[in-house]
Amino acid sequence: MGKSAQLMGRFLPGHEWEETCNKLEAFRLFAYADQELSIPQDHLEPLSKMIGRAFALENFRSIWALEGVAHYYTAAVLAAGPVKGLLSSAPDNDIPERTLVSMHAGMGTAFAESLLSKGESDLRGTVNRFFDLCRENAAPGWYDNAAEPMGLVVRSMYPHLLGAVGEVMGAAGPAAQHLYWHGVGRSLYFVPTNFMTFGGSHSRALEAAIAEAPSREDRLNSVAGLVWAVTLVNLRQPAVLRNLLRSAAEIDMDESIINGIVSAVLVWRHMVPGERAWLTAYTHLSKDDEVWNRYVVHPSIDALAHAYPVLQERNAIASLFSYRPVAKIREWQ
Repeated sequence: MGKSAQLMGRFLPGHEWEETCNKLEAFRLFAYADQELSIPQDHLEPLSKMIGRAFALENFRSIWALEGVAHYYTAAVLAAGPVKGLLSSAPDNDIPERTLVSMHAGMGTAFAESLLSKGESDLRGTVNRFFDLCRENAAPGWYDNAAEPMGLVVRSMYPHLLGAVGEVMGAAGPAAQHLYWHGVGRSLYFVPTNFMTFGGSHSRALEAAIAEAPSREDRLNSVAGLVWAVTLVNLRQPAVLRNLLRSAAEIDMDESIINGIVSAVLVWRHMVPGERAWLTAYTHLSKDDEVWNRYVVHPSIDALAHAYPVLQERNAIASLFSYRPVAKIREWQ
């Protein structure tokens, strides 16, 4: 895929070429973290040591490598036997606060993959066991972050189960259902039909986010999850988000679009607290682009000033993993 992207880079517009490279890099760092970080294969290193390896990378690369580390470590521990207290009371639990978004996402992905790989005959039991694993292993306040990847795994690896698992999640309650469809939306950015960024990939992904989700609340979460992924993966290239906003003009989902953008900005702020330069484009008014100001700048400024401190104080960053109305941005918790 990397070689194909290099070839297409000769023909794609600049922002589409950059977007393809960003996707490939994020995916590679997650899926092959053990190789990218030269993690020994003959024994399982302490989690804290793996985290240190990821921190040796620059900020953008480290957040995806950390997610890959958590996925790799969780899968290895699961293969060895029962798992409990992985991110809440592990013996070597020297886990920096800024890593918790990536770590819980990777852990939840590994749980979902492992459980779904064992069969499809008892989806209710699978989902309930998934919930239990997330509760038993997430740090306090971070359950939502761990549970949301179920939607990502189902849509990526078991798309034929999308509706069936969605019904089970819905039966578990609105909160579980919202997390599930937010994860589905994130996955839509990486599925094969949308991975290479040409031929209207943004429009296709947005259309799928709306068409595949059965209810309005599900669609709000699915679109928000998709926009979250586009924003976070391409934070260094605002032109990619500008391109997405042109496609988003075709749908009537303004609140969901803004939520996805703002949530990604706040998550970046949490994961990379010392890096502010890349947020400049998202917090400085444009003189000639009112659409950018309305969807990105005004909501991001408000959220960083008012929502983020509250989320930090209440240990509620994980609440960003499902849709919330932007009109209540000051009340996010």
